[in-house]
Amino acid sequence: MWHDADDRLSKAVERFEEGAVEAARIMLRTLDRRGVISPRIDLYLGHCHLEAEEFRAAIRRYRRCVALNEESPAPWIGLGLCYGRLGLLERAIEAFQEALSRGPAIEEVHCNLTHCHALAGDLRSAEAHAREAVALDPSCPHVHRHLALAYLLAGNAERSLRAWRRVRALAEDHPELPVGVGRAYAQLGRREEARRCYRRALDGPFAADACFGLGDLAREAEAASEALGHYARAVELDPAFGEARLREAECLADLGRFADAWAALVPLRAQLDDDEADGGEPPVDGLHALSARVLHGLGRRRAALRTLRVLAAVDASDGRPWFRIGSYLLDIGRVRPALTTLRRAGRLSPEDPHVPRLQARALGRLGRGRQAVAVLARAAHRHPGEQQLHVDVAAALLARGRGGSAERALLRGLSWNPEAATLWAAAAELALDDGRLPLARARLRSALRRDRRHPHALGLLVRWLRAMRRPRRAVHAGRAAVRVLPSSDPAVCEYARALLEAGRPEEARLALRRYVLAAPHDPAGYAALGEALELLGDPNGAQTQRRLEALVAGA
Repeated sequence: MWHDADDRLSKAVERFEEGAVEAARIMLRTLDRRGVISPRIDLYLGHCHLEAEEFRAAIRRYRRCVALNEESPAPWIGLGLCYGRLGLLERAIEAFQEALSRGPAIEEVHCNLTHCHALAGDLRSAEAHAREAVALDPSCPHVHRHLALAYLLAGNAERSLRAWRRVRALAEDHPELPVGVGRAYAQLGRREEARRCYRRALDGPFAADACFGLGDLAREAEAASEALGHYARAVELDPAFGEARLREAECLADLGRFADAWAALVPLRAQLDDDEADGGEPPVDGLHALSARVLHGLGRRRAALRTLRVLAAVDASDGRPWFRIGSYLLDIGRVRPALTTLRRAGRLSPEDPHVPRLQARALGRLGRGRQAVAVLARAAHRHPGEQQLHVDVAAALLARGRGGSAERALLRGLSWNPEAATLWAAAAELALDDGRLPLARARLRSALRRDRRHPHALGLLVRWLRAMRRPRRAVHAGRAAVRVLPSSDPAVCEYARALLEAGRPEEARLALRRYVLAAPHDPAGYAALGEALELLGDPNGAQTQRRLEALVAGA
């Protein structure tokens, strides 16, 4: 009966290629049980397991196939896909390299290596394999999709956007295109365009990712309730979306709903406690830190600290858990223990630039500003490419009344990072505060030449134009600024004052209403709103705003 095993195997392969995966699996398992030995049986059974997301079973089959046919690249490709789906990037890269050594002209291998190197943060290797993939198959859109991801992870949103445009040119109906373009726009600060892209994706297969992106945009705009709705919708569409669950819990905690936040974390904590969790690592980054924050909000301070200490118990030589413990201790006001913990984190992770920043914050709270400056200066010298460190050094020096030293610190940072719009904007602010308007203008032009939508630079441009008595141009700059700044930024108030100077009090009133709701502790907002209401013929409302200004200023 089984003399035609080759014919039956060919029919099983045909079934699989036609998409009848379950039928192919049954036929292949029958051949396997009958004692038929063929690497194609193990290969296609591995493919069947991979389609069903049974990755461990697929790995076993692919390994058997490798043992029977060592020269074939196909099982190594399957192994690479399985390891990649399991998040084991190093093993995935090794498997694809083995496939490459057996079949150097296979476009799929280069495409998958591009993806793996992108996820691993190795942009140079990702680009090298992408060039090979494009040379082998210029019509493949997936390699450009992987490059777009690599550029986005590397912080180069402009190149990511160009890569997505190449995807559109090759496959206009690519399902991930709206979400990918939306992420690039969001990183560029072009929030309205990002929002439109995400909304277009709400009816597609990546609707959960689109809701997540909309939630991030709402959260940046400090609209916690709106963000919560988007994150909850993302979890509803994809219950396994751990990052969305974490953000939902964060929004609930921001709103003071700690009991609901703890309930939202229950599925993630259950996943962590599962025996399949790898070494007790959290299923999403930041789970322990958020759990500690929620427990603190519920009044369970000791439990919060124990939760964070679990991280340190996993690997005592890793500085990241100690950093999170120190951050938590600083947040709850235990500054001295926080400083001790952060020093330990700095010894264990000397290459982490975030640790000295938090150390300086703790030293500042203890009134040791000189030591804070020294810590930040050493960190800036050790990590000259970290723009924020140079800004922090300047801010610490300014707090000590050393404006000249602060400016020199920013100029040193610019010598290392001449294309850093953030540093140019910070230097422009110093010049603007000192009344050196021509120098402020030159530095603002340098910042906006490098990033025309830089939020801080646009906000400063409004201030500069008002100082130069150009209210109409300040209004135009303010419109660009409010598109990329949250409603609580002081630049919104500057924009409203420009509207008042341009004789447009109704528009100023609307902008100031949003501002005082988002920044209720700034008396300048109430003063400007009172001025707008007085111009609109509402003296009672103006008087109310002035009383609020006096209350806030005296608080």
